[in-house]
Amino acid sequence: MSKNIRIKPYLHILEKDGIVSFIKTLDESIRIPSGKMIDTIVSVIQQNSNYDSVCDELSKHLSITLQEAELLLGKFIELGVLEWVDTVNQNEPGRYHRQQLLFDTIAPVADSSTDPYQHKLSDTHIMILGIGGIGNYMAMAFAAAGVGKITLVDFDVVELSNLNRQILFREIDIGKSKIASAIAHLNSLNSTIELKGIETKVHSQEELDILINDNGPVNYLVLSADHPPHLVLWASALCQKHQFKYVKCGYMAFQGLVGPLLGPQTKRYEELFESWKTVIEAQPKHFKSHNDSYIAPSMAATNAILANIAALEIIKDITGIASSALTEKRLLVDLKTMEISFG
Repeated sequence: MSKNIRIKPYLHILEKDGIVSFIKTLDESIRIPSGKMIDTIVSVIQQNSNYDSVCDELSKHLSITLQEAELLLGKFIELGVLEWVDTVNQNEPGRYHRQQLLFDTIAPVADSSTDPYQHKLSDTHIMILGIGGIGNYMAMAFAAAGVGKITLVDFDVVELSNLNRQILFREIDIGKSKIASAIAHLNSLNSTIELKGIETKVHSQEELDILINDNGPVNYLVLSADHPPHLVLWASALCQKHQFKYVKCGYMAFQGLVGPLLGPQTKRYEELFESWKTVIEAQPKHFKSHNDSYIAPSMAATNAILANIAALEIIKDITGIASSALTEKRLLVDLKTMEISFG
């Protein structure tokens, strides 16, 4: 069966000062001396992707043997300029084509097939606790990316004040269950994945234990609920038992807190960060009363930034294309100055 070859489609080609650069990012490119060889390779492959034909044309135009042409193409495959391609899908990109190109930019493969990365996503179950502003965006990101099963957990109804940031919902959803509305809109985004909604509020570690046990196995648990503040400690206590990883994502005014991403093989949350649990529980009644009515300032733009950073890091962890920057770390994002640090 004939093989086909092409220049990786996300590369720009620029010639300057005797150098042809195949550019991936501002900081990363593959540089080749200008001349007949590189001009011929690019020209021939643009006209015909059939590997045997390309070898024949290179042999003829560069006055080299077929074996030398094969070695030359092999070197360019090794460099990451060229890749093998399935002509069946070459002109009919599928639903996940663009993200598969992104996966290849991060973890390049030689055969244009990043299907194993996509299969890992389709085999994953993510449970999201709380589908407010953060949970909305993370649910949409995972559904669009093709995560195989997404379970949403929330107990609330859609209110007018939600609509500035919880963009899964519409005016017609006001007064309706957040779970039912979110499931309907996510299903219209991607009907090929499994969506499940659970209308409940988690009050204790025991309830979280039962929730995960009854709806498992869960691979990743997203903690995006405003209350209770002890959720992260309950997840820390249960991740070994249920073998899931968990990520916390939220904000305080204009400061975003993304991460950490933890699990059975990492340190526990309380080993890395100070918990407010004891301090919160020690507050006098009138202080607790105010804290219980706390309202988090936010909007769609700020929620989108934080939630999508967290979603991307989980996708990196699922696929293995790169190590997550949130493993045992918390990213602090100053939304006023856009300064980013770990802390």
